[in-house]
Amino acid sequence: MATARSGMTMTGFSMNTTAPDLATDLPQPSPDWALFLDFDGTLVEIADQPDAVVVAPELPNLLNRLHAALAGAVALVSGRGLDDIDRMLGTPGIAAAGQHGLERRDADGRRITATIDHTALDDITRTLQPFVAAHPGTRLEPKGMTVALHYRNAPEAESDARAIVASLMERHGDGFHVQEGKMVLEVKPKGSTKGTVVEQFLTEPPFAGRTPIFIGDDVTDEDGFIAVNRRGGVSIQVGTRLPTEATSRIASVTDLHCWLARVAESLAGQGGHPTR
Repeated sequence: MATARSGMTMTGFSMNTTAPDLATDLPQPSPDWALFLDFDGTLVEIADQPDAVVVAPELPNLLNRLHAALAGAVALVSGRGLDDIDRMLGTPGIAAAGQHGLERRDADGRRITATIDHTALDDITRTLQPFVAAHPGTRLEPKGMTVALHYRNAPEAESDARAIVASLMERHGDGFHVQEGKMVLEVKPKGSTKGTVVEQFLTEPPFAGRTPIFIGDDVTDEDGFIAVNRRGGVSIQVGTRLPTEATSRIASVTDLHCWLARVAESLAGQGGHPTR
């Protein structure tokens, strides 16, 4: 794996500033993995609008194969809501976390939802609505527990978008913070990240005691990378964004699908997860 590192994150962890080599850095499949997968930019290509993503026809079956091969130790970890994930994939039997961990479904199907300040979130949303009306091409995406301001189709509005979100943090910064993504600024309650939700899953069966593998593409996935690195697991970035905490890299969504299919085939040939 790549060892050249420089720079520091806000949490004090150094970050990779050179992309790991695809051919040598992907781990060999093991039946003791716990697999955590981001959605947008990882399992599906980023689209101009969140509801315009295209799910490859073979993807749900591939996820089900991995789920069977790893005795259920597969979880989707996304900024989307759980209902949105299920609508897109049709895989309600797979554990998942939505809205950066503010809601999740464990391996037994139990749903756990965080308590948040909905009054403050409503105020944030109302404040952003006139901004979107005044900036054609921007889009507001209320998710129930977070709200995302997209400017992918209006890149010239980025500076104004950052300014209004910064002003909202002056009022609501005690309970909320801004999660940046690819041409999106998402206002979300503090305390829950993709890293914290990975840690939660790893305390529960069938994830507990396994080697965690987190695969993601965006800045929002860095907390997940850090969490699995701390646990001696493997963090895999889709794409070439730098700097990153990821220790391995795969070039594209298509390449990831091919690699995951090989993982599923290899694990099926190994007979699944060994008895502990």
